[in-house]
Amino acid sequence: MLDGVQILDDENEIINPELSFEEELWIRKRKKVMIIDDDLDFRLMVSEILVDNGFSVTTAKDGEIALNNLIHESDLPDLILVDLLMPIKSGLEFRREQGKIKNIAGIPVVFVTGQGFVDGELCLQKPFEEREFLSMLRSYV
Repeated sequence: MLDGVQILDDENEIINPELSFEEELWIRKRKKVMIIDDDLDFRLMVSEILVDNGFSVTTAKDGEIALNNLIHESDLPDLILVDLLMPIKSGLEFRREQGKIKNIAGIPVVFVTGQGFVDGELCLQKPFEEREFLSMLRSYV
């Protein structure tokens, strides 16, 4: 890199000179998924699948914590996976409140549930096949 020269990307943001061009592109293209589920084992399992497949992951144990994190987060997820039935704030309550908050309303949501479904929303039934899950995920991010 030439001294005093700044390289800008397509959005006129400075590319980090500490990283190689390939590293910078990989970081910028890496998709982020938020997992909201009260089951720690499920959050860990899905996080591992996602990280192993090149995704960045953030988690929350209920809808209330997730909304709080999203409101205060500058690096928002590209997709949210949310359990339908949770204590404190259910997946449906989370979705209703998310829709009222301008900067996070447009983030796509997939309900992940062991029982039931939500009319008009994308739902994935637990348990699911890893290949099916990743295929569905990639079609939305």
